[in-house]
Amino acid sequence: MKRLVVVLAAATWLLPGAASAAACSPLSCAASQFSLGNGSLLGFRARVDAPVKVVDLRTGRTRWTLPAGMTGGNLLVHQAGLRLTWYDAAHGTALARATLAQGGSLEGVSQDGTRAVVKRLGAGGTTFTIVSGSGQRDITVPGVQWSFDALRGDHLFLIRFLKAGGYQVRLVHVGSRRLEAAPLKDPHESATIWGSPYSRLPSADGRYLFTVYIGQNGGAMIHELDLKAATARCIDLPGTGDYGSATSWAMQLSKDGSTLWAVSPGYGRVVGIDVARATVSSAFRISLTGWAAGTATASALSPDGSRIAISDKESVAVVDLVAHRVALRDSGKAIALGYAPDGRLWKLV
Repeated sequence: MKRLVVVLAAATWLLPGAASAAACSPLSCAASQFSLGNGSLLGFRARVDAPVKVVDLRTGRTRWTLPAGMTGGNLLVHQAGLRLTWYDAAHGTALARATLAQGGSLEGVSQDGTRAVVKRLGAGGTTFTIVSGSGQRDITVPGVQWSFDALRGDHLFLIRFLKAGGYQVRLVHVGSRRLEAAPLKDPHESATIWGSPYSRLPSADGRYLFTVYIGQNGGAMIHELDLKAATARCIDLPGTGDYGSATSWAMQLSKDGSTLWAVSPGYGRVVGIDVARATVSSAFRISLTGWAAGTATASALSPDGSRIAISDKESVAVVDLVAHRVALRDSGKAIALGYAPDGRLWKLV
């Protein structure tokens, strides 16, 4: 990754929002939203540790509220002490429970949500326990500078923080518990990634995981992780010199999964990325004066894929992806956005 050149100490990665006082990562403390029920429902929360509201996009009304947890597919996993509870977020019901044999903290879930990943530290290193309806499986890696990244099938992706700064993405095979010796990397880039993970977006089929990383110099890139093929690509995003503007990047994936749209109101840029080739396929400029700096951008893609709605929590704008312009802006407050099947835009608070 070329733009993110500022070295961050490994300890910085362990503190939510510690990379900059300008903003706080949606991965740890800002609002997040996710599609449920094949796009008929939207789940959103004010913080990662807050309850999840599930809204019917046909009516804009809240259907139910679930406890805080990790989400994958239509499932949410909640931890209370040693107990994990799986909820069907698309129906608001509890599905299954499991009691941890040795404790630990819930770090994430598989792409489809059926398996939970729990982490604990010990004398032998870091143990990740994969918990599902069929039991619990421990995988231990040496050292303590590890965190969970993603899980799909036999592929467990971990983050290994480096003493010199930065980190690497590493692959463990669940069945054999074997840690691959070489880190995953873009063939044209270093295996070491610099910057702060700021926001994430999974593909609907669970194959891809897209992460925006931001450097303290205001540069940003998208890390495209192919969870099936176990390959990684880095796509640099335009703009540098303003960390607050970099935090305004938002991502939306086209319905067919072929194009990833990235919008930065702060830098006034819209970029279309060809997912299969991991390259920029289109780009244009927009102007949104007065956009709140250092604020994560909520976003939603219209049903026909022609518009992206974005919000800085104090105003809402709609970007026309065909005409390459801002089609609408108003002062409506929203911490999450969602489109109804008929194209109506819901502003959720």
